[in-house]
Amino acid sequence: MKGNAREKKILYSGIAIAIVIIIYYAATELLPGDGGSLADKVEMQESLLVKQRELVGYREYYEGRINDAENDIEKIQTLLLPVSSSGAAFTELRRILTDFAAMSGVVITATSNQPEKKVENSDSLIKISVQIQVNCSLEDLVDFLSAINNYDKFLKVEDITINTRTENNRQMVITRPLRLVIAGYINVPPQSEAD
Repeated sequence: MKGNAREKKILYSGIAIAIVIIIYYAATELLPGDGGSLADKVEMQESLLVKQRELVGYREYYEGRINDAENDIEKIQTLLLPVSSSGAAFTELRRILTDFAAMSGVVITATSNQPEKKVENSDSLIKISVQIQVNCSLEDLVDFLSAINNYDKFLKVEDITINTRTENNRQMVITRPLRLVIAGYINVPPQSEAD
């Protein structure tokens, strides 16, 4: 190797510093200092591995819970009115009530839409309500309410107003019309921020 003495000293000094750094790294990182640090590291790794295995063991449990929740959501979806806009839902609910009234012998004299309401704790469920006035006998009213209760979609009778008056002999008489508020539910996907 050719070069002057100064360059050789710098080169040998660099090699010596590199060797010292390698020895220091090997002494502090690769070799256990007091014999216990490597054992501590192994013990810590083992405990982490046990925890990870436990978490992996819960996987089937949580997958089952997710599947159950998805099945419950599908069942609930089948109970909602089969439309996705409130205008169509009001029309569908009125049609259903008109069909039930015709089957039960109930005469609907007036209908009016109630304000739609978001269902609490839900981003997409909306309650659609219709108020109706009916003329019918109590037996026909029971048939009408039974038809609503037995419908394959979830309909809720929210309010029934029955007006009465007292006759001379203190007998209570039901006056017509009767007023009912009936609600159904729809699923409206939440609007994105771009909408």
